[in-house]
Amino acid sequence: MATTIQISEETKRKLFVVINRLEKEHGRRVTYDEAIKFLLQEEQTEVDKEKFLKNINKYRGILKPGEGKKLLKELRMESREREKKLTKRINRS
Repeated sequence: MATTIQISEETKRKLFVVINRLEKEHGRRVTYDEAIKFLLQEEQTEVDKEKFLKNINKYRGILKPGEGKKLLKELRMESREREKKLTKRINRS
């Protein structure tokens, strides 16, 4: 059953941004209802502390001290380079 709701123009613009992102990810049209469901699902990200700690303990000792920071720095640099390339392509269009 469809229902009409009232939202501000700002909320509508923000919801439209979410819809565009979901459409790019899924390669198909996405409804406002799907976007709202996605946002509600994303909001429910409570973490079970015990489960989290149990899972993370499996990976203890895999990385050497300081190696995680180094990898993160490299990934951020790669991400910035990709962003620069995309920005250049967009500006050329």
